[in-house]
Order: sequence, then C-alpha cells, then structure tokens
Amino acid sequence: MAMSNKRRRQASGEIEMLLPWHATGTLSAREARMVEDALARDSRLAGQYAAIRDEYAGTVDLNERLGVPSARALRMLFAAIDADCRGIRLASC
Repeated sequence: MAMSNKRRRQASGEIEMLLPWHATGTLSAREARMVEDALARDSRLAGQYAAIRDEYAGTVDLNERLGVPSARALRMLFAAIDADCRGIRLASC
C-alpha cells in the first residue's frame, strides 16, 4: 500500500512537470493523453493546470500588445551582432 502511494505521488509529480508544455500544446500525443487522464482524476492538478493556462494566456497577450521592435532597434541589434562576430571571428557569423 505504501509503495502504491509513493508511486502515485511520483507519477503525479511527473505529470505536474508536463503541465506547462501541455498548456502550450507541445507534448506528444501519448504525453497529452497521459496528462488529460491525470487532470480528469486529480482536481488539485486540474486547478494547477488552470493557473498555468491563465498565466500562459496573460504572457501571450502581453507579448502581442508589445508589438514589433522599431526599425532602429533592429538595426542596432544587427550592428551589435556584426560587431560581436568580427571580434570573435566565428565561421558561423
């Protein structure tokens, strides 16, 4: 019985670590099914997942409202990259 509880807690912890990736839709089909099954069985885990989804949605919304960088910022970024590449002289630059 104790071993079963220990395994259950370990499996729950492993599922918990997958929640952010499930929220972004980046899990394999097998992993997604595993997470969905666990969410259906565990209300605590489902609540945690709801919080993660809300945070993800807020992050996406914020990033979308920030808009694209200005042309000046883009030129400065590429200038910094070019200067860094000249200093290091990497073949990949």
